[in-house]
Amino acid sequence: MSGYSNPYVLLAFPELGDDVSVLIRNPQLLAPSEVQPRDVQLDERGQPVDPQEAQTAMYEVFARIIVAWKVYDGSVKAPLELGEDADPVALYESLNAASDAQPRLGAVTVPNIARMPLRIINRIGEELGRVADPQ
Repeated sequence: MSGYSNPYVLLAFPELGDDVSVLIRNPQLLAPSEVQPRDVQLDERGQPVDPQEAQTAMYEVFARIIVAWKVYDGSVKAPLELGEDADPVALYESLNAASDAQPRLGAVTVPNIARMPLRIINRIGEELGRVADPQ
């Protein structure tokens, strides 16, 4: 067998639900241009002038390295009409029952990446961070 070992990394998230996972290209085997976000304007302290633009630039990197995923839309909100005497236990149970209808995210795009749960976004960021600090 020729080529690098482990060209892909499977990130599983059993704590988020059954069969939630993201398959990415192994960042440690990619060229720097693949994992480097595009330049964004910085202020005098070196911070992005537009944090949203910086976040989008990072999500563009994610879109380049994600091969496939089975994730659900983290931005979907259940409609809530709460009265003054709402029962938290009943509400919890009804909302959890409704979570079975969460839609899966479709194609790997920057707008869909922005709708992923933060737990998944952070984990992909950790994998990318290992390239800079491979300990």
